[in-house]
Amino acid sequence: MLRNVIVVKDNEESVKNAIREILRSKHKGHEVALDLTRISDKERKREIMKQLTRF
Repeated sequence: MLRNVIVVKDNEESVKNAIREILRSKHKGHEVALDLTRISDKERKREIMKQLTRF
């Protein structure tokens, strides 16, 4: 099974693109791994993870 790595940066456009990629990958049957290392603020990282783990 393929796994797509999605890099998320600390802006809203990147979060929207990540949501789009997650949904596209799940539709194709691929696994998804999120790379949040480019977000330095822990509180912001937690907030983004809450948004992305819904999908």
